Amino acid sequence: MTNFLPAGIIKDTIMDIHQKSLELKNERDLLRLKKGIAEIEDMALDLAIFLEKLSCDPLIYTGSGNTEEVIKRLDWALTFSEEIDPVEFLKYNLEQKNRNSK
Repeated sequence: MTNFLPAGIIKDTIMDIHQKSLELKNERDLLRLKKGIAEIEDMALDLAIFLEKLSCDPLIYTGSGNTEEVIKRLDWALTFSEEIDPVEFLKYNLEQKNRNSK
């Protein structure tokens, strides 16, 4: 299981808010306009609550690789850093190289 969440939900909600605002841009019916504004408010509030519940601010990665590849690399790096002491790992690798060269 990963702690990384693709930010597609954020992008999708922002696009939904944008689309709804375009729909309402030339709306003449006051009741429809108020209803549409209420929908935009709800979408924005839902997104704000979602973001508020996260333990940290979302990060945006601009390097190479698709979402799944980046998540796999981040998961590996966290697992490695949390479970294995890098100095001990280096010692282990040196011992393995010495054993294999004999």
